[in-house]
Amino acid sequence: MICPHCFKTIEDDASFCPHCSTYVGGAEVSVHDEFVFCEGCGARLSAHDRTCPKCGRPAPGILSTKSSSSDLAAGKTASFPRLTQSMIESEMPSPRPSAPTAAQVLSDSMDPSATNVLRASDIEAAAASPSSDVDPYHKPKKRYVKPLVCSALAIALVGGGAYFVMEDPLGVMPGFYQAFEEAARDMYPSRQLPQGSSPASSESQASTQSVEMTDERVFQILSSSYNKIVSAYDSLGTIIDDYEYGFIANDKSVRQDKSSSAYAARDALDQVVDEIGQLDLDEDSVYYEDAQRLIQLAGWARTRVDVYCASWDISLAVPEGEKPSAHQSDILAPLRDRTQEDSEARDSYYANVVQWKPVEKDGASAE
Repeated sequence: MICPHCFKTIEDDASFCPHCSTYVGGAEVSVHDEFVFCEGCGARLSAHDRTCPKCGRPAPGILSTKSSSSDLAAGKTASFPRLTQSMIESEMPSPRPSAPTAAQVLSDSMDPSATNVLRASDIEAAAASPSSDVDPYHKPKKRYVKPLVCSALAIALVGGGAYFVMEDPLGVMPGFYQAFEEAARDMYPSRQLPQGSSPASSESQASTQSVEMTDERVFQILSSSYNKIVSAYDSLGTIIDDYEYGFIANDKSVRQDKSSSAYAARDALDQVVDEIGQLDLDEDSVYYEDAQRLIQLAGWARTRVDVYCASWDISLAVPEGEKPSAHQSDILAPLRDRTQEDSEARDSYYANVVQWKPVEKDGASAE
């Protein structure tokens, strides 16, 4: 059979529709059961409504299935009473206060207590009071005692710090300077003077070497300097191997060990130039030209070695805890930027190293 309410097919012997719960069996049910009335607002409900769509109360049939249609229409089912006018009024919110009238506003403006205007009696009393020095119409001026005190303290702290650094009353600054020099030497080892040397010692050596020497002794020094230059240049193979192995090693001690070959070669070349310069040869000396050539030859060799020293400076300056591989581009920058300079120094060195080897001059032997 078909449900007369929802028009869906149901079983023939069913008493209630399984889809809309409408009673479909027997003739004892009144035709008025097709709809009921809400007991609260009186809205008409369908038989399958569970709550009132208007006020949300439960449908009467939910609470009392035996009520007749007349009782439903009269609102006599269940325990919910029918809303009355008194109940509605009791649940209404209290009305908002009305706005003040013009007369009330005018009366309030005439009352000095309702405004910020000072009474004449109050002003006269304040003027007559000998202990009152407050201007009722102006705020008291701010006093700048606290900022002045803070400024004085800051000046005292700065002055005390400057005195402590310059005078060193506790004698702690020499240790600080020594620690600072050690840190600088560890970070930039190539910028330090050779160990055991100082400007004063260099000057003393220069004054000692300025004594006139024989041509034979000059030739011996130049020959030794030439061999040192060639040896330092030949160490480039070892320098390059050490560089490629350790310039991005995570262990700083490994990097320091591998960089020693480059720094040692550069120091040796600098020492050769110093030794030749200490000869102080005159331009009419038979070995003057040889000395100048060796200085130039040492400069080309030093240019090539210094490229790797500059790269080692950056590698050794990587902070502890950071991997040198993260700074690889910066470390390789000297090799990348000085490629042309390195190539020119290499070509010039090979073009002249054999021809510029010192040769003992005729008649230049010792007496």
